[in-house]
Amino acid sequence: MLEVELKFQIPASDQEKLYQLFLNKNARLISLYAKYYDTPERHLAEKNISLRQRLEDDHWIQTLKAPSDHSLQRFELESDLGKQKDPDLDLKIYQSDSKAKQLLQNALGKQAKNLIVQYETVVQRLVHVIHFNRSKIEVSLDRGEIRHNDQSVSIYEIEFELKQGSIQDLIKFIHPWVQRYHLWLDVRSKAQRGDLLAQNLKNPAAQFASPLQLNPQDSTDQALKQIINNTLQHLLPNASTIASGQYDSEHVHQTRVAIRRLRSALRVFDDWSKDVNPDWQEQLTHLFRQLGSTRDRDALSEGLLPQLEQAGAPFVEVPDTPEQSGIPIDESLRSSDFVELILHLLRFVDQPSKEQKKSGLKKDISKKLQKMHQQICKDADQFLQLDIPSRHRTRKRVKRLRYCVEFVASLYPVQDVKHYLKDLKPAQESLGQYNDLMVAETLFQNMVKRKQKSWFALGWIASEKKYVLQQAQQHLDDYSKTDTFW
Repeated sequence: MLEVELKFQIPASDQEKLYQLFLNKNARLISLYAKYYDTPERHLAEKNISLRQRLEDDHWIQTLKAPSDHSLQRFELESDLGKQKDPDLDLKIYQSDSKAKQLLQNALGKQAKNLIVQYETVVQRLVHVIHFNRSKIEVSLDRGEIRHNDQSVSIYEIEFELKQGSIQDLIKFIHPWVQRYHLWLDVRSKAQRGDLLAQNLKNPAAQFASPLQLNPQDSTDQALKQIINNTLQHLLPNASTIASGQYDSEHVHQTRVAIRRLRSALRVFDDWSKDVNPDWQEQLTHLFRQLGSTRDRDALSEGLLPQLEQAGAPFVEVPDTPEQSGIPIDESLRSSDFVELILHLLRFVDQPSKEQKKSGLKKDISKKLQKMHQQICKDADQFLQLDIPSRHRTRKRVKRLRYCVEFVASLYPVQDVKHYLKDLKPAQESLGQYNDLMVAETLFQNMVKRKQKSWFALGWIASEKKYVLQQAQQHLDDYSKTDTFW
């Protein structure tokens, strides 16, 4: 009922090597043809649900798939339709399964009668089953294409599906494949790629953070793993889109937000589990910086430059922002280092909780939130007197507190949390604006020797900084008077 699978894309330089490996292993060849159904309004795609009929050699299988709460698992229900010529879609088979019935009812309502074929896949699959430790893992190499009318996109990917055993074994097994063949993790399903093709879109909408539901009876170890899982569900869809090379500024922004949320969780709650690796924080910081210059350009293009134009700037151009490492961000998110980090985090999330203590979660949260709250209030008392690095630290403290409040919000009265975040938000926004102006000032200073007209931008930024700085001080003062909810 739950499918456990990880899928990877293969660089063109390694595709032939992998293909030969499967041939040498006498992998079984299966011809797959699949039809994917949805309504014209995409009711299923909107819920990330896929409904397909697939011909496996001469046998038809109807499959319903939907997301689950775990980053590695999906709900899957397969129904054997037998050796028919071209079977009609049969929704009656889901009446006896309460989960499947509810999924379709919630997604379709009365629209089930409007389901039609939206796109198709034609795949040649090489399958090799391997016994590893106490687990059985099916490794599949898929070559083919997704089709919609006269359009198509190619498929050349490898999937690792856990047929029997533990997720821990699955991830251990995958590690050497990543290193040897430079595989990069892709959480986009064939159904999602097909849906994009049917819409004539190059990339999906950016994934935003989703609410997290914690249980006050959970141990701190269990709570941290749920928090990390939540950040990965935010990070991985955006990272996969960027790694594919077809992305926009919102994907970059949400990837940065997801990494910052992940870093915040690991920094604030790292003592909740003995399995947290301190190296993860350093790796995430390095990745965050690689994404930084791209985000700075986007912030300038979409925010600051229109304001400069409106102010009458004689020359408006985005200053050069060289990549911190010289590595394009899509390449960074395809790197073996990034994939290995994600595999370690996925393995951490799945590890059985070693801490059996079930009380004290909210007490520990209160201590941590109170400490962060007091640090910001102390900064508020002297914000205008702080040096630039200290103001930058205040901004990071505010963001970190906001993310941590959102992680644990489900444990407290909704209105109390909402009121607290409402008072925190203005401070975060004004501090963010101040930081953007600081970044822009540095970039224009580097540019002014080549473009004298950039002096106008520097003058405008200097004036705006004074205003935003005063605004930030006021917002911090207002925030320091708010009531805490913990």
